[in-house]
Amino acid sequence: MKQPLIKVENLKKFYDQRRGKFWEQASYIKAVNGISFTLYEGESFGLVGESGSGKSTTGQLLVQLIQQTEGEIYFKGEDVSSFSAKQLKAWRKEVQIVFQDPFSSLNPKKTVQWTLDEPLALHKLGDKATRYKRIVQTLHDVGLDESYLSRYPHELSGGQRQRIAIAAAIILKPQFIVIDEGVSALDVSVQAQILNLLKDLQHQYQLTYLFISHDLHVVQYFCDRIAVMYSGEIVEIGETEKIIQSQQHPYSKSLFSIVNH
Repeated sequence: MKQPLIKVENLKKFYDQRRGKFWEQASYIKAVNGISFTLYEGESFGLVGESGSGKSTTGQLLVQLIQQTEGEIYFKGEDVSSFSAKQLKAWRKEVQIVFQDPFSSLNPKKTVQWTLDEPLALHKLGDKATRYKRIVQTLHDVGLDESYLSRYPHELSGGQRQRIAIAAAIILKPQFIVIDEGVSALDVSVQAQILNLLKDLQHQYQLTYLFISHDLHVVQYFCDRIAVMYSGEIVEIGETEKIIQSQQHPYSKSLFSIVNH
């Protein structure tokens, strides 16, 4: 039986809305409004919903790029918010995120080698020779070779950039990766290559994925279970095929009507 890797309880993220006048009552944008779910080791868990539903905010909360307003995130039973600075740094090796546009996460002024070496150096993982060997192996794992080490992001195709972004995510050998619209900016043929690569890496590296997407066909292919988000809340959750075949919530029915027709 698969063990829980991440457990989320009553997670909330509110943003203050600026008041027009000082006497007006403060109001909040409820980006994530009290969601709970569990991610099990080795699974691909999808978050689906329209733009603004809270999917990306949830992903950023899970890797602590942003702090929650309320609620708990447990990693292997430990409350992440209770971690000391030292524990938090060690934990950051275990969780990574891949964004939709690698241009936003890859430094345009740095080579591929620098991009892949930086996290290893930051966590003091080996000497230069050891790190170089790991960088080359990781490149091979994502379908590239040493010739890419001296290249800059602008010298790469969209698919190659995403492979480098994935390499940067897996080089620390994490347990959990958030993939936030990781293939939506790519051509359909390249999408299929990247999705198959992610599946291969999942088995090779024993990875657990939170896969955020608005593309239901991609989610149907890639995810074991899915949660449907609407206005910051999870309105439905379950095995992918069961939800695609029979939705219970009106919003889910509307969302999945495009898949079923």
